[in-house]
Amino acid sequence: MKKLSSLLVSFALVLVSCGGSNEVVATVNGVDVTVGDVEALIDRGDESTIAKEEFAQVLTFRIVYTIMTRDAEDEFGITFSDEEIAAEADGIMVTGLPQGQTREAFLEERRVTEQYLQEVAQQSLVFAAVVEAMAADLEPPTQEQIDTQMARSVTEVCAAHILVGTEEEADEVAARLADGEEFAALAAELSLDGSGAQGGDLGCQPAAGYVPEFAAAAMIAEVGVATDPVQTQFGFHILLVSQRTEAPPEEWPTEDQIIEFLLNQVAGPASQEWFTEKAAAAEVEVNEKYGTWQTEPTPQVVPPTE
Repeated sequence: MKKLSSLLVSFALVLVSCGGSNEVVATVNGVDVTVGDVEALIDRGDESTIAKEEFAQVLTFRIVYTIMTRDAEDEFGITFSDEEIAAEADGIMVTGLPQGQTREAFLEERRVTEQYLQEVAQQSLVFAAVVEAMAADLEPPTQEQIDTQMARSVTEVCAAHILVGTEEEADEVAARLADGEEFAALAAELSLDGSGAQGGDLGCQPAAGYVPEFAAAAMIAEVGVATDPVQTQFGFHILLVSQRTEAPPEEWPTEDQIIEFLLNQVAGPASQEWFTEKAAAAEVEVNEKYGTWQTEPTPQVVPPTE
């Protein structure tokens, strides 16, 4: 979440007319969200007012939280204890806390409270549980899919690429390479991503770290020879693999881990689609003093203009 203190528009006029912390600012599928519910998530520091944009951002978070947690419980029976949520919050801090900064300072800098962190943790747990529930209903991957993913997971590929937007551009790149132009120079000139500054170098990593089409090409490319154009969601790539090495057997994932990964590849996007549908279908009413609710392009409260 971006630093909310950068939002400078005063929310004083809205707050002056409020009936207090029990005033209902939104109703979500029949559940009331009050001014106090939202204010409990914001660390306003020494400020006496809250910018209307800041309030709308945090109200959006609270509405999303209400939709996700209640629908996950109703549809999948997903709930978590306070202890489980607290442990997840601690884990978020372990991985996300900058070195030398305290938890309190981290939250204060972002103008959010400990309660906000706890609700972030609960959402994280709920989403992971929805993914798990959806994965349990999927057909298991075939042995061929498992073997392919295993090979990609244990094979480290050192590669560079040139990324362009169209197949015609990719064919032109291939022709220029065939005429003897340097791969790195063309990457610096043409590549659409930041790797162009390094001559297209992507470093070395397991092939499984790339999108599937790129990974498949990286696994079969002749070392030291530029490939034909490969299309992915990002555009068209010309790959140049400089090295492929296999990890020692003791570092290989288990077959169960590979199966879990493959199921989650499908269940993850399906879970996101589930939530998007739930947010779009939710009955959300927002007090016009605090903004309006919209679901496109993303679910959010749009703050009032006055």
